[in-house]
Amino acid sequence: MCIIVSVISVLPTVYECKMESSLLILMILVYVVEVTNATTIENTKLLLQDLFLNYSKDVIPVKNQSRPVAVSMDLDAISINDFDEVAGTIDMVIILSISWNDDNLVWNAASYDNKTSLTFSQNKVWLPQMFLLNPVESSKPISHQYHQVTVTHTGRVLWMPGAVLEATCTPDISKFPFDQHTCALNISPWGFSAEQVTLTIPSPTMLFRYYTTNSEWDVIGSTTHVLTGTFHMAKYSFTVKRRHLNFMISVVIPIIMLALVNPFVFILPFNSGERASYSITVLLAFTVYMTVVSDRMPPTSYPMSILAFYILFILVCSVLIVIANIFQTRLYDKDDTDQPIPQYITRPVMCLRLIFRSNRINTKHLDVGKQGSDNNKGQTTKGGENISSVHEVGSMERTEESELNTEHVLDCKTTNSAKLPTWRMIAKTTDLIFFVVFLLITVTFTIAFFIAIM
Repeated sequence: MCIIVSVISVLPTVYECKMESSLLILMILVYVVEVTNATTIENTKLLLQDLFLNYSKDVIPVKNQSRPVAVSMDLDAISINDFDEVAGTIDMVIILSISWNDDNLVWNAASYDNKTSLTFSQNKVWLPQMFLLNPVESSKPISHQYHQVTVTHTGRVLWMPGAVLEATCTPDISKFPFDQHTCALNISPWGFSAEQVTLTIPSPTMLFRYYTTNSEWDVIGSTTHVLTGTFHMAKYSFTVKRRHLNFMISVVIPIIMLALVNPFVFILPFNSGERASYSITVLLAFTVYMTVVSDRMPPTSYPMSILAFYILFILVCSVLIVIANIFQTRLYDKDDTDQPIPQYITRPVMCLRLIFRSNRINTKHLDVGKQGSDNNKGQTTKGGENISSVHEVGSMERTEESELNTEHVLDCKTTNSAKLPTWRMIAKTTDLIFFVVFLLITVTFTIAFFIAIM
């Protein structure tokens, strides 16, 4: 019994020893495999030495020198730093993904511990230097001496230079501030003809994998294509749209509000003494806003902004309102005795006033007749006769009398010295006409402005 107990107590110890031995053996095997597959620094140095033993970066890297190097190039837009529509320039941060095959940089990976790629300075290899062909100032290579290249054992070279490009861009401000502008980055391997280097763009659009949005401009689309000729040129076109909310709140809406308030000067009483200062203040406000808008737009005559035409039109209306207000004030203060009203002014004013008066008379009679008909409906005389028939006779008499009065009223050639208009009556009548005319013109052109720019 004691022997059995001793054997059972020894068994766990033996099991633990076997587990530790197995784990140790497994770790040794993993280490041996890693050492076998690892590439030593000596092998990498040897590979670089062998690759560049007879390498010349001044020679196009193709075995058949009569054939061009096929270069593929994509463009990644990182951010739009600034778009100055006044100067017609755009600043962008971009990265180019350029790749090609270099027949001089091919090696057998098995001979160098399965080393399949290398990364080193761009100064060691031949490069298809890219240039921006629509720069603001001088054209410079899109690269930096500290950029790196990656080469695979098949000879495929990947080069990703980045730069801040300042390119020209012709703005179209006709629909400012709802404007859209199409700009382009024209990039070419300057110095290499189409017989030496050909360009292809794998992506149909620009890439925005690392793009940071701009607070003022939004990219709404892009296209790419290659222009062929004596040399190849990659054209990356993109459309930017202005974020217009800030300009609408700070400029456009205040201008529209001032334009709508401007005709209300004709409602102010002549004795208030504020008519002249009111109209001139609005005129000065339009002048200030026109200066603000002109500072934001390029000084070109084509295309002109619709907003500039709108502000100019409102400014002209404001000037006309100031002039009309001055003449209205002078008209109101004229003396009827010293300066009698001419007949060519009296008759049109009388016609206008009497037309409105006749409309009020007809409306009044209709309301009175309707009210009497409702009050007498259902009432009968003592003899059982309906009293409404009596009311209808009275109504017909009043209608005939009203028609006679209307015919007399609408006779604009009738001159009654007791009812001739005064200069003050003429000033008030023309005030109403000016108010309606200028308000309709302002509303009509404001609606037309928004239809044109949207």
